[in-house]
Amino acid sequence: MAKKVPLPNQREGIILSILVLGEKYGREIRNDYETRTKHEMPLGSLYVTLDRMEGKGFISSRLSDTESIRGGNRRKYFKLTASGLASLNAVQQIMSVPKGGLAYV
Repeated sequence: MAKKVPLPNQREGIILSILVLGEKYGREIRNDYETRTKHEMPLGSLYVTLDRMEGKGFISSRLSDTESIRGGNRRKYFKLTASGLASLNAVQQIMSVPKGGLAYV
């Protein structure tokens, strides 16, 4: 039997699709999310979602080196994991139209 892949919720799915393009830090993710959805997302809500996604294994994170231009603050970067990509692919498969088209009953 095939291994069951956990499915992301709608917000998580959008974030996973953003991270398909590569590693990003929080504000980049938030800006892309708001551009795609035309809805605002507070940074606090984003980081709660990112923490939950990391706990599910959808994404991983790393801290950047300190930068003097940023006052020594470090950015936290997020990237898609193999599990996250499998979950995103599973959602896309579910949402796709069958080869024969839609059947009306």
